[in-house]
Amino acid sequence: MADDDFSEHVKEGGVLQKELGLFELTAMGVGGIIGAGLFVVAGQAAAQYAGPAVILSFIISGCCSVVYALCFAEMASMYPTSGSAYTYAKVSFGPLVGFLTGWALIAEYAFAIAAVSVGWSGYVVGLIDVMDWGLPRALVSAPLDFNNHHELVFTGSIINLPAVFLVCLAVGIICMGVVASSRFTTIAVSIKVSVVVVFIACGVWFLDWDNYSPFFPESTEFGRYGWTGVLRASSTLLFAYIGFDAVTTAAGETKEPARDLPLAIMLSLGISTTLYVLVAFVMIGLAPYQELNVPDPIAFAVRSGGPGLSWLVPGISLAVVVGLPGVVFVSLFSITRILHIMATDGMLPAAFKELHPTLHAPVTGALVCGAASATLAGLFPIGVLAELVSIGTLLAFGVVCAGVVKMRRDAPDLPRPYQVPFSPYVPIVGVIIAVAQILFLSWAAWIRMVVWMAAGG
Repeated sequence: MADDDFSEHVKEGGVLQKELGLFELTAMGVGGIIGAGLFVVAGQAAAQYAGPAVILSFIISGCCSVVYALCFAEMASMYPTSGSAYTYAKVSFGPLVGFLTGWALIAEYAFAIAAVSVGWSGYVVGLIDVMDWGLPRALVSAPLDFNNHHELVFTGSIINLPAVFLVCLAVGIICMGVVASSRFTTIAVSIKVSVVVVFIACGVWFLDWDNYSPFFPESTEFGRYGWTGVLRASSTLLFAYIGFDAVTTAAGETKEPARDLPLAIMLSLGISTTLYVLVAFVMIGLAPYQELNVPDPIAFAVRSGGPGLSWLVPGISLAVVVGLPGVVFVSLFSITRILHIMATDGMLPAAFKELHPTLHAPVTGALVCGAASATLAGLFPIGVLAELVSIGTLLAFGVVCAGVVKMRRDAPDLPRPYQVPFSPYVPIVGVIIAVAQILFLSWAAWIRMVVWMAAGG
């Protein structure tokens, strides 16, 4: 490979400002990870797939994410440029695989923006209901869904208006530039982590130990309870861990990328995984898993804890409503940076590489992606969106793991400030895990992703 394939291309579109350090990157990673995967999808995964064993699903997903993170960290230290898995795939396997990986990443982040916005909407509606204001149900839920036979059906609603509003808000913040955006993320992360810690610290005193039995509910079909349910839940819950790879999309705006990117990836993943497992444990202890398939499972679990916890419900809902938008920002930030570098490489229209002359932000990418994600958020429920996030993520992660093995063989002398331990065994395990997790997702999710990839090709 030529040297210019390994570096940030600077063309007439403009140069991204280097403003971010380890703290900001770690905050971005935690901000991207702790979101709807914890506040919404965790409850649905417990109710539909794993039961109380969703605690193990989080641990499995966390361990798998560590393998992926190690590979991302090595690649990030070698190629500290914007583009994340797109850049790593391109330099490892060439432009075609790079483009397809980038296209999968675009799907990952677009659906993640929509899914988190839908999750946020559930808490907004719950908070409004607590205050006895109320909103027409036709304006706060998805008009489209898929039934048990994977057929598209109309629910009778019109649009999920709060979800659309959140995407529009995130677009506005992104267009303000990286400094304002990183400050917003830091504030949102502080609020989310605080509410998680309060939930754990207060809820642990009100646990009903009968809720943990049976820990493995009897399996009724493949992927529903039992060990297959635990594994399917772990595949779906990968959606809850995607934020760590968002850190690498900010390489072009990082002061010391070779040093700070690997550290930020591992720190954000370690903090988030610990909090995930503790929250899942407390959530199951407060409410029977069968009842957690609701838009706001954390708030529902607090309500189930009885009068001793009821005072916490408005605070939890308000904190989630204020803090969860940080995930939407991180995903939108990431997708605009991927579009920017792909356009700079000539793989997408040149409009996506242009930066605003004063804000130094990729406004065109933010507007286009915001419009697409707002449409998805307004039309579909979180269950449909979360599976599509997971399958796009797993495709990209598998390619990155394979890229580590290939670059160790093709460019053994290339400087690697961070190296994956026990290579090539750890990256090979990463590829196997990614394939296995994809197999545990629904076949409908595979078909939708194949359609998306074909559209890109």
